[in-house]
Amino acid sequence: MRPDADPGRGSVEMLATLARARASAAAACFVPPPGDAGALVARATSSDVPLVEASSWLRARWTLAERARRARTRWRTAVVSGLQEAYRELRRQAGNEHLPAEFRRRLRESAHRVYDRSVASLPAEAPYPRRLLREPSAFALPASALAVERAEAVALGFEQGSQAVMIESGLRPDLAAAIRQLFDARGYRVVEPQAPSLGLTLVLLCASRFVVCTSRDMQQLAYLTNTPTLTVNATDVFAAYPVRADGLFLLRTPIDLETGQALPLASLLERDAGNERHVGFRDHALAELTAAVEEMVEGVEHGWQESASQAQFRERAVAASSDDGFLGDGRLARVQADLMREPRDLSLEP
Repeated sequence: MRPDADPGRGSVEMLATLARARASAAAACFVPPPGDAGALVARATSSDVPLVEASSWLRARWTLAERARRARTRWRTAVVSGLQEAYRELRRQAGNEHLPAEFRRRLRESAHRVYDRSVASLPAEAPYPRRLLREPSAFALPASALAVERAEAVALGFEQGSQAVMIESGLRPDLAAAIRQLFDARGYRVVEPQAPSLGLTLVLLCASRFVVCTSRDMQQLAYLTNTPTLTVNATDVFAAYPVRADGLFLLRTPIDLETGQALPLASLLERDAGNERHVGFRDHALAELTAAVEEMVEGVEHGWQESASQAQFRERAVAASSDDGFLGDGRLARVQADLMREPRDLSLEP
């Protein structure tokens, strides 16, 4: 397969491919995508799955299969477009009061059948392969492949053998400053790269005890390097839920934009609740962010412990999700999970 050039999606595709190959005692072949991702994929190694070089024959086979897949997708898209246009026209004619009532009724029934066919013809969206990401990654890059990026990391302040934590850009400046102070007090060296290359990001992830992620892409890339994650600024429970047991996430407080009132965090367990137009989100309170960081430090230093409230939240999230009974082994930060277990589910105040 050819991994997506986007680091997050590409890393998920690579890990899923390796997991499938491992399960069937097969080899894997990656056709390098364009850009930095392709250069790294070409030099990747795996500790337990043989990687076959993308020879000209395999590239040609992949190209033919990809063209066939794209042709099928274009055809299905055209079919769906035609059906939707037919549905709109049938509905328009069904509203024509000059036509007989019985004929209009048949038009409405036909419109419903056409609509159902258009929905059934939509290309199936590939599910997020959570179970395939569950086990640690066997992916590795030779040290020589990232020599330049290691030099960049040193220039950013990284020291070999130090306890480092990587913070992805995107946190509010005062919140970032506060957790930097917390890390300094605990003896951690903080590395905050601004728009790093993919190679530099991988070097820093491999060298860090954990990473504070502000995006899903970084969370997914960290699965490739087996780096524990604290995902912040999350607004979607199901997309942000960490697959690995060494992952935490922190939800932003939902706000009703019409009234300005904070909504219960539990409201985010409703599918697509965070995508409604009348819902906005407030930045994390300093107290909840520092509590989540402290929990993360405790986990990487002394082992991961799950509270009753965190287990209860996972059960509720799984029940509300469309996944097949598994969202992940990670947890909502305890500071928020404890709050949601209270008799009255109130959001944290800043």
